[in-house]
Amino acid sequence: MQQHVLTITQVKIKENELLLTPIEDWPKDEWLKLKDGERMLADSDALALVYILELDGQFVQLRFPKHTWPQLHEGYQKELPAVLDGPENITLGKFKEELEYLLDNIEGNGNYGEDMVAAFENAFQLNK
Repeated sequence: MQQHVLTITQVKIKENELLLTPIEDWPKDEWLKLKDGERMLADSDALALVYILELDGQFVQLRFPKHTWPQLHEGYQKELPAVLDGPENITLGKFKEELEYLLDNIEGNGNYGEDMVAAFENAFQLNK
């Protein structure tokens, strides 16, 4: 089975939204079939957050490497909607709630691994 991945390399605040830009270019016909999967996971091994999208019944990983987390934190604090930038923008309806869930669960939680917890706490200014 083919692995579907979009890696966010740029996060910026634009017109009162958190604009998420992936490095990959996808064919427009596939892009237009993407649906919000409304879930976020933590990939402790890769130090990444993963928001789930769906494409024809398969999962697509929207990956947020550690270097994007400070901007995610800023957007979270400002309560901005997260929007995936592409041929047609996709609003990620549960992004804030899913990020909030991870904020509540990763802090100090050794189950995520020391490196993940430290990186997450640093980027999201926890324990300060």
